[in-house]
Amino acid sequence: MADDAGSRWGRWPKGRSCTKPAIMNSSRCQLHEGGWSSYGVAQRRKKQAEAKMRKLRKRK
Repeated sequence: MADDAGSRWGRWPKGRSCTKPAIMNSSRCQLHEGGWSSYGVAQRRKKQAEAKMRKLRKRK
């Protein structure tokens, strides 16, 4: 069995990008587009933090 460029169970080593085609009008593939992907979670946390800061500034 040949070594598949370091992939193990379909996962790429750190620093390699996914080779699946992107969804139309998006920069990400179907697996990495969802709300529970690391990117989706980071974006959601960022938006929540910004909303919290807006709420705190508004309180004064």
